[in-house]
Amino acid sequence: MERSKGVERTERMVQLLAHWQELEKKGIESVSSLMETTKNPLVRQFLEIIRNDSGQHHRVQRFLIDSLTTQPVSLTPEELAEIWDKIEEHLKLERETVELAKQLKEECRFFVQRELLEYLLIDEDKHTRMLEQLENFKKKMYPYG
Repeated sequence: MERSKGVERTERMVQLLAHWQELEKKGIESVSSLMETTKNPLVRQFLEIIRNDSGQHHRVQRFLIDSLTTQPVSLTPEELAEIWDKIEEHLKLERETVELAKQLKEECRFFVQRELLEYLLIDEDKHTRMLEQLENFKKKMYPYG
């Protein structure tokens, strides 16, 4: 019996995600090892950011694998409705932090601090986009809302 292209595609995605997880794990180990070789606070800060991001990537990849193999993703309109007001409140906070980061970056005249502010701006903007993705889910669930 011939396997469906959908099954093959899913298996390929799982295989690639698992490989990516291995790379993230190696990256975490590499950065952790590198952190032990320096006492410079700036270098250590950058490496810690990378290590933490890699750890989060690993968890998201695990979620993706699980969602494809054992635990399908579900989100009901009721689940989203229960928390929607709080999501909107948090989205306002995230947007405010983005504006504050932009202002600080614009006013900052120090190279290192500007670079770190740029990192924070990108990360805060990412949070805003993620919450906006939930808003898109809501619109798809509720055609009028």
